Amino acid sequence: MKRLLIVDDDRHLLDSLQVVFTDTYKTRTALSAEAAMELLIQEPVDIILLDVMLPGKDGVAFLRELREKQFDLPVVMISGAVSIRPVIGAMALGACDYIRKPFDVDELRLVVERALENAELRRRLHMLESEGFDMTIWPEEKPLKAAVEEYERLIIEEALRRTGGVQTRAAEVLGTTRRILSYRIEKLSIAAGNGPA
Repeated sequence: MKRLLIVDDDRHLLDSLQVVFTDTYKTRTALSAEAAMELLIQEPVDIILLDVMLPGKDGVAFLRELREKQFDLPVVMISGAVSIRPVIGAMALGACDYIRKPFDVDELRLVVERALENAELRRRLHMLESEGFDMTIWPEEKPLKAAVEEYERLIIEEALRRTGGVQTRAAEVLGTTRRILSYRIEKLSIAAGNGPA
């Protein structure tokens, strides 16, 4: 069973999230970055749900500390702040996703699941590279990452075409959320068209 650490200064939210994830993950909770680090030293985890706003060391500073100490694990940021600037800072430090409060529980489950899947794919890719596997797959010597991104781009473009450019419907077709789809559209520089969101 995968291990999930939830870091938030709202004890009621921690209790609720523990109930939400208890059937799927072995969950631990912490009310501060300092308490979270103590838990990580005692027992490693597979993924962290991390609130941006924490007492003492905030979530972004804690994420920076994790990266400096070589904790290379997926981190999903939780943000209730009006400004998105801290979230952008967290993404620059390698947070794999974020979700805004108040959030939909099903969307949160999906975000955590996707973050773990992506982390596993990255782990396998690094393992293949370390074993000397040739990471080019086409005659043009296109790197595997570029090939995967091109494939993802084609799938998203086809979903958008079939749904008339409506991102909400395209996200449903792809089995993801509109927010994640919008992020991937921007990341892959896909012309989303002028259809309604």
